[in-house]
Amino acid sequence: MTDGPAAIGATVRAGFSGLAPAVRACWAALLAAVLISASTQILPLSVAGLALPIEIAAAIIALGALYRRAFGKASGLAGLRWGMDEWRLLAAQALIAVLLFVVLAVLATVVGAIALGVARASAPGFDATSSEAWRAALSKSGVGAVVAGAAPLISLALLVWLAARLSLAAPASVDQSKVRVLSVFPLTKGVTLQVVAAGVVLAAPVVVLILLSGLIGRWAGPGVNGLLALLGAAFLYLYLAPVWTGALVHVYRHRWTPDGTPG
Repeated sequence: MTDGPAAIGATVRAGFSGLAPAVRACWAALLAAVLISASTQILPLSVAGLALPIEIAAAIIALGALYRRAFGKASGLAGLRWGMDEWRLLAAQALIAVLLFVVLAVLATVVGAIALGVARASAPGFDATSSEAWRAALSKSGVGAVVAGAAPLISLALLVWLAARLSLAAPASVDQSKVRVLSVFPLTKGVTLQVVAAGVVLAAPVVVLILLSGLIGRWAGPGVNGLLALLGAAFLYLYLAPVWTGALVHVYRHRWTPDGTPG
């Protein structure tokens, strides 16, 4: 399977077709993830730092249930359990996060150096601490401003590409019962566009919901923040998580062979 409209369409259909069965089989785990995620909205300020680990735990509970179901592993109580597969998922996602952070730091340094070089070349007395000086220098730099503006976009594209190349780490880690990260690179060779395009299509309803929630929040005030958070968590774990895992499992099954070579 390689990039192309047919492959992208098949991946999107696999995600949508697996939605209802996945929710029926894993409803307890998905509901627990929704409630755990929404609970971060009522955390006292003194323990607000726990919000991120709580969100991570919710995601791992949901993803663990969905991937275990996809590969015929122990389901627990309607998907609700925490076993070795969840620990493998947590380890794989932590390694990916560290890798992406390191790459982001390098890219941010490069982008900053390019912008600073362009600004100093166009304004010899450039003051890097002044926002007005930045605007004035970049407005006079011509082609340099285009280069400085393109650098962040190229960096973002590289991060998206890297995330797509590592996207099969979760299904591979659960299916093979080993933490897989860089070893999935061969599996995503030639299907990066397929993964990214399918992700954009599947995530489109979530983007619409986020925009609508923002409008409702501004109109109704902070009193509805809790309800909007619960609605967002429900949409995330009862829609996006099942369709996204279904799409990735579809790609993984078409790429993985028992000898470890891409299909």
